[in-house]
Parts: sequence; C-alpha cells; structure tokens
Amino acid sequence: MSLINDALKQARKNPPPTPPSSRLPLQPVIGNAVSKYFWVVPALIGLVMFIAVTLILWATFHKTKDQLSDTATDTDQTNMVEDTTPVALPPAPEPAPVETAPLPTLQGIFYSPTAPTAIIDGKTVGVGDQFRQYRVKAITKSTATIVGPDGQSIKLTMSN
Repeated sequence: MSLINDALKQARKNPPPTPPSSRLPLQPVIGNAVSKYFWVVPALIGLVMFIAVTLILWATFHKTKDQLSDTATDTDQTNMVEDTTPVALPPAPEPAPVETAPLPTLQGIFYSPTAPTAIIDGKTVGVGDQFRQYRVKAITKSTATIVGPDGQSIKLTMSN
C-alpha cells in the first residue's frame, strides 16, 4: 500500500502536462449583422404589396373610365338618331297545352273481405292509401275505385 500512497503523493506534486491547443481562443461577438438589417425583408415585402395594389387599382379605374366613356358615346349616338317607324310586336305566344297525367293502370287485385289490396302501376295499395295524387276509395273483386285531387271518383278495371 505504501507504493500506492507514494504514487498518489507524487501525482499531486507534479500535475500532468496539458497538451497545447491547436484551436484559437473564441473571440466575443461585438454585433450581430442580422440584427442590424432585420427590417429590410419586411420592408421589401410591404413595398411590393403596395405597388401591386396600386397597379390593380389603377387598372380598375382606367377600365371603368374607358367603359363609361364608351357607354356615354353610345347613348349620345342613339339619342341623336330618332326612329319614327312603328314597331310591330310579335304575336303573343299561345299558352302551352295542359297535359294531364295518364290514369293509373290496375295490374292486379288480391281480394279478401277484411283487407283487399290492389296493384296499381306496380305499387301495392289498400283501401285508404294515398297513391300519387289519388286516394284509394274501394277495392272489389274486379275493380278499384280511386279519388282524384279534384274529388272525382275513377273506377279502374283490369282491362284499363
């Protein structure tokens, strides 16, 4: 153990030599070049936007001004020429013929005294059911009676 203690004492007396550094010591930063000109980019963007808006407004104003001058000359020329010839109006168009919807077709009847049903235009209906604008009033073994929107009863048979 004495050898270890002797080595430790000698190490304390002679600290290990530090190798020479190949790097230069760091220099303090005096000023940041970016911080001096941080306002340049936003100023340029603002200038470009201002020029763009100015040009758009200028073009719009001149287009509107040209259109106004064109319409003013057109109205001046039409006011200078008076046409006294009578204008014949075209005949009034005839009203379109009112097409009535075709009557529904009775396609089949499933008759039972308690709950008769019929097939009208592919739809199965019972007494009291609504079909298009019609209401089913009655179903017999060979006919179905429907009521139209005007209250008129229509009797459908299998031959319709």
